[in-house]
Amino acid sequence: MLAAPFIYEESMNDSELHYLQQERDKEKKVLVRTVRAITFIFVILPCCLGLFMEYISRRAQTAEWVRIREEEEPHAYALYILGMFVLLILVALIAYYAYTRSLKKLVRDINTGNKTVERTTVTRKQFIPTNETYHLYLGSRAKLSIEVTQQEFEHYEAGDEINIEYSSYARVYFGYF
Repeated sequence: MLAAPFIYEESMNDSELHYLQQERDKEKKVLVRTVRAITFIFVILPCCLGLFMEYISRRAQTAEWVRIREEEEPHAYALYILGMFVLLILVALIAYYAYTRSLKKLVRDINTGNKTVERTTVTRKQFIPTNETYHLYLGSRAKLSIEVTQQEFEHYEAGDEINIEYSSYARVYFGYF
């Protein structure tokens, strides 16, 4: 039977804080690049193409046909612009959701400066022959397994207690002792 985990918080050291800041910068670049690409591909490009095609079709028609279309649909261009704004709002909501799922947690960890230390139990050990790595599987909800050296693998047995360190909100793994 697994013992209840013992969890406490302590301050991060400079290297852990620096690592989180680098992760935040990487995540921010990826988020900005992705939102920019999605906005261009799924909002700006289709709306501009639609406006251009509407302009071309109206130029190719006779004056009488253009007058009839204006009476039936007087604000055709406004509908394209309205559609573009609706799609931009949708992209903004998706970007905010992505921000709150990843980047916001990293920023919160950096601002608080605390990390979580959890005492957990080794549930099993496993050697992976394909890439020659040693893993300890843990009874933690934050971290399922950790890769260790061969010496550490031979030192620990199933049932031993180990302490793992990770950021409190984003759950970025720092190490074990």
